[in-house]
Amino acid sequence: MLKFIKSFLLFVVSFTLLLFSCSDKSTNNNEPQNQSFFPTTVGSFWKYLDYELDSLSVKVPNSEDTTLTTLIANQFIFGKNASIFLNKTSRDNLTDTTIFAFENNKIYTFLSFFENDFIPISEGNQWVMIADFDGSQWTILKDTTLETIDLPDVGKMTPTIGIKGKKGNQIDLVVKGKPVQSQEFILTFTMNIKLEIPNVPLPVNVKFDVVQHYWFGKGIGLVRKKLDPFKFNIFLMEQVFNGNQSDLIDYNIK
Repeated sequence: MLKFIKSFLLFVVSFTLLLFSCSDKSTNNNEPQNQSFFPTTVGSFWKYLDYELDSLSVKVPNSEDTTLTTLIANQFIFGKNASIFLNKTSRDNLTDTTIFAFENNKIYTFLSFFENDFIPISEGNQWVMIADFDGSQWTILKDTTLETIDLPDVGKMTPTIGIKGKKGNQIDLVVKGKPVQSQEFILTFTMNIKLEIPNVPLPVNVKFDVVQHYWFGKGIGLVRKKLDPFKFNIFLMEQVFNGNQSDLIDYNIK
């Protein structure tokens, strides 16, 4: 059972990371002007130092990598003027694309879901708001109870999930030796798991949050992102998941 739950939780983390790594193939060039917190000029690039965080949010030794993010195109995608970014890591030479849109002082990312047994996304392709500079908090997914899952030789598991966003603090982050005024946004993925086990009179309830932070710098764009480490306890066993962080170390806005 613990192996099954760990696999399920890894999916939760993967979904959170998908908020920054979803691609699309729509084509229709439409180049908007630069925005204060979200530059959109093709050819601009950002370089990030990536690393894991242990349970105390301390950098894990020998976990560093770098990612070069380049804005390669602006296209009209599902009703929004979107910016497409190419991400390439240095250590493993991996590449993927990320899609954002800046509209009415809000930042959206584009999600594509085709077949998914866990997350109840009703439409295959949709925009999700990850930042609202004028608001304070919003709901991405209302608390939703999913179908009960049978665990062979164990019992039944019923998960309830929800995703909410909120505006955090405005702080100065140092980039290339200079302070950058940055606005924090926080997405919280809440998970409640009810386990019903034969011969156990009451259900076992497990609750935890997966928390993702984003900081956008004025005139620069994304300057930091962080996935908090998290843990849960079940049957006197503690399972810990490392977090990760990416810090902007170089950039060039065209």
